[in-house]
Amino acid sequence: MPFDTGIFEWLIIFVIALLVLGPERLPKAARTVGRWFGKAKSTMTQFNHQINRELEIEELKKRVAEHEKMIKEQAAGTELEELQRQAEETLKQAEQRADSES
Repeated sequence: MPFDTGIFEWLIIFVIALLVLGPERLPKAARTVGRWFGKAKSTMTQFNHQINRELEIEELKKRVAEHEKMIKEQAAGTELEELQRQAEETLKQAEQRADSES
């Protein structure tokens, strides 16, 4: 049961509600309270799902960063590194020419 309440506590709550509200209004009040609990439970479930998704996204970002680092380490000293250096030089030269033409 919610909030770690036992049968005895629920019985006391029911009797007090019956005395305060009366038998005519008690069913409507019970439905209203039930809806509130349902909405609260739904909200908490959605909140938990959102938190879990964000944690999964963070974990995936970490994995991607680790893989990128590993790939860069493996590519160090290979043709890929030389091609990257050449591409950067070509871009610098193109930017210098565009600046000088302006």
